[in-house]
Amino acid sequence: AGYTEDAMVFKLPDAGQHAAALGLEGAHLFDPSGKGQPFKEWVVVPVAHADRWESFAEHALRPAG
Repeated sequence: AGYTEDAMVFKLPDAGQHAAALGLEGAHLFDPSGKGQPFKEWVVVPVAHADRWESFAEHALRPAG
């Protein structure tokens, strides 16, 4: 997880959590280069949804497996 663009960025490998994050208004895939090559599991979640950040952070920090 990280902070950028007045938003939090989360790596969400769980398909359900990834879809839930992308479904939020203003959320989008994280493309740090700006060249149309977004990181496939990373989602930018705007501050308007700060109430959801803690939950996404918990999912992002879970061990893979």
